[in-house]
Amino acid sequence: MEILASDGEWIQTDAENLARFLESDTGKRLLPKLAEHCPVLFDKGDINAILIRSGEVRAWTGMIESLLALAHPVPETATKNATEYPPLTDDAAWNDGQRLADAANENPINP
Repeated sequence: MEILASDGEWIQTDAENLARFLESDTGKRLLPKLAEHCPVLFDKGDINAILIRSGEVRAWTGMIESLLALAHPVPETATKNATEYPPLTDDAAWNDGQRLADAANENPINP
Protein backbone atom coordinates (compact mmCIF):
# COMPACT_ATOMS: atom_id res chain seq x y z
CA MET A 1 0.00 0.00 0.00
CA GLU A 2 1.38 3.40 -0.97
CA ILE A 3 1.08 6.27 1.46
CA LEU A 4 0.25 9.42 -0.45
CA ALA A 5 1.57 12.78 0.62
CA SER A 6 -0.50 15.91 0.77
CA ASP A 7 -0.59 18.08 -2.33
CA GLY A 8 1.96 20.57 -1.03
CA GLU A 9 4.44 18.04 0.37
CA TRP A 10 7.65 17.24 -1.55
CA ILE A 11 8.45 13.53 -1.25
CA GLN A 12 11.24 11.21 -2.35
CA THR A 13 9.47 10.15 -5.55
CA ASP A 14 9.10 13.81 -6.53
CA ALA A 15 12.85 14.28 -6.09
CA GLU A 16 13.58 11.15 -8.12
CA ASN A 17 11.24 12.25 -10.93
CA LEU A 18 12.79 15.73 -11.05
CA ALA A 19 16.32 14.28 -11.04
CA ARG A 20 15.38 11.92 -13.86
CA PHE A 21 13.95 14.87 -15.83
CA LEU A 22 17.05 17.01 -15.27
CA GLU A 23 19.20 14.13 -16.54
CA SER A 24 17.16 13.90 -19.75
CA ASP A 25 18.15 15.84 -22.90
CA THR A 26 15.47 18.46 -22.25
CA GLY A 27 16.38 18.73 -18.58
CA LYS A 28 20.04 19.25 -19.46
CA ARG A 29 19.02 22.26 -21.54
CA LEU A 30 16.57 23.66 -18.97
CA LEU A 31 18.95 25.11 -16.36
CA PRO A 32 21.31 26.75 -18.89
CA LYS A 33 18.26 28.22 -20.66
CA LEU A 34 16.96 29.61 -17.36
CA ALA A 35 20.41 31.03 -16.58
CA GLU A 36 20.41 32.85 -19.94
CA HIS A 37 17.42 34.90 -18.81
CA CYS A 38 18.99 35.92 -15.50
CA PRO A 39 19.20 39.72 -15.20
CA VAL A 40 22.60 41.25 -15.86
CA LEU A 41 24.32 42.96 -12.94
CA PHE A 42 24.83 46.70 -13.20
CA ASP A 43 28.44 47.85 -12.92
CA LYS A 44 27.58 51.53 -12.49
CA GLY A 45 24.62 53.81 -11.99
CA ASP A 46 22.23 54.60 -9.19
CA ILE A 47 23.05 52.73 -5.98
CA ASN A 48 19.42 51.74 -5.41
CA ALA A 49 19.17 50.29 -8.93
CA ILE A 50 22.38 48.35 -8.39
CA LEU A 51 21.13 46.96 -5.07
CA ILE A 52 17.75 46.02 -6.54
CA ARG A 53 19.39 44.27 -9.50
CA SER A 54 21.77 42.43 -7.14
CA GLY A 55 18.75 41.13 -5.25
CA GLU A 56 17.10 40.03 -8.49
CA VAL A 57 20.22 38.13 -9.56
CA ARG A 58 20.53 36.54 -6.14
CA ALA A 59 16.88 35.42 -6.28
CA TRP A 60 17.38 34.02 -9.78
CA THR A 61 20.43 31.98 -8.78
CA GLY A 62 18.66 30.87 -5.60
CA MET A 63 15.79 29.54 -7.70
CA ILE A 64 18.17 27.50 -9.86
CA GLU A 65 19.96 26.18 -6.76
CA SER A 66 16.57 25.26 -5.26
CA LEU A 67 15.69 23.22 -8.34
CA LEU A 68 18.93 21.29 -7.99
CA ALA A 69 18.42 20.83 -4.24
CA LEU A 70 14.90 19.53 -4.83
CA ALA A 71 16.24 17.01 -7.35
CA HIS A 72 19.11 15.89 -5.12
CA PRO A 73 18.12 16.45 -1.48
CA VAL A 74 20.72 16.02 1.22
CA PRO A 75 19.78 12.95 3.25
CA GLU A 76 18.78 13.72 6.80
CA THR A 77 21.24 12.31 9.28
CA ALA A 78 20.78 12.03 12.99
CA THR A 79 24.28 13.24 13.80
CA LYS A 80 24.93 14.65 17.21
CA ASN A 81 26.01 18.25 17.42
CA ALA A 82 29.83 18.27 17.60
CA THR A 83 29.82 20.89 20.35
CA GLU A 84 27.24 19.10 22.47
CA TYR A 85 28.74 17.20 25.38
CA PRO A 86 27.12 14.24 27.13
CA PRO A 87 25.64 14.79 30.58
CA LEU A 88 28.27 15.12 33.31
CA THR A 89 26.67 12.33 35.32
CA ASP A 90 26.87 9.75 32.47
CA ASP A 91 30.02 7.75 33.33
CA ALA A 92 29.70 5.47 30.28
CA ALA A 93 29.63 8.42 27.87
CA TRP A 94 32.76 10.02 29.30
CA ASN A 95 34.76 6.76 29.62
CA ASP A 96 37.61 8.51 31.44
CA GLY A 97 38.27 5.76 33.96
CA GLN A 98 36.64 7.67 36.81
CA ARG A 99 33.26 6.77 38.27
CA LEU A 100 31.01 9.35 39.88
CA ALA A 101 29.19 6.67 41.82
CA ASP A 102 32.46 5.48 43.42
CA ALA A 103 33.58 9.03 44.18
CA ALA A 104 30.26 9.83 45.83
CA ASN A 105 30.59 6.82 48.18
CA GLU A 106 34.19 7.60 49.14
CA ASN A 107 33.94 11.36 49.64
CA PRO A 108 30.36 12.54 50.07
CA ILE A 109 29.74 16.26 49.71
CA ASN A 110 26.95 16.40 52.31
CA PRO A 111 27.78 13.90 55.11
